[in-house]
Amino acid sequence: MGFLFAAGYLVVARPSSLLALLITVFLVVLGCLLRSWAAGYLLKGKRVAVGGPYAYIRNPLYVGSFIIGTGFCAALWRWPLPAPEIIIGLAFLLGFGVVYRAKTLAEEDELAANLGEAYRAYARQVPAFLPSRGHIEGLGPQRFSLELYRRNREWECILGSAALLVFLFWRAHFGS
Repeated sequence: MGFLFAAGYLVVARPSSLLALLITVFLVVLGCLLRSWAAGYLLKGKRVAVGGPYAYIRNPLYVGSFIIGTGFCAALWRWPLPAPEIIIGLAFLLGFGVVYRAKTLAEEDELAANLGEAYRAYARQVPAFLPSRGHIEGLGPQRFSLELYRRNREWECILGSAALLVFLFWRAHFGS
């Protein structure tokens, strides 16, 4: 389904203005920064990540992905909005909501089973997606690790996003 969505996006994505491109770049960079920040704290399945963005929300990687996706959808903006762009935008919102909500629930069950009370206590304190409670104190000391960032291969997200941004700039400049 993801590949079908990506193919549809590549067919219809034709940024119509510099403003749309700038908004796209801003949101994509913001999402990549959030994901990169989170990746430096994540030791998958071994400990509860409580440092960095994990002190604000439990799912900063998914929030970062949502911001990136929203950014790429911003490149579709024009008025009036054609039907294919509406379909792509709605498919993104619906697909993200359904897929990532199900994935989050399954992962949280797995984390609670593997990490026990430490994860359950963390989940009671820290909201899943919206940083509504600010920085949660007393979760434990953790520092950003460049080694974890590398191990989590977050640079792949940056490279993929950069390639798609280059494609969008090419499409905006050359029009086909």
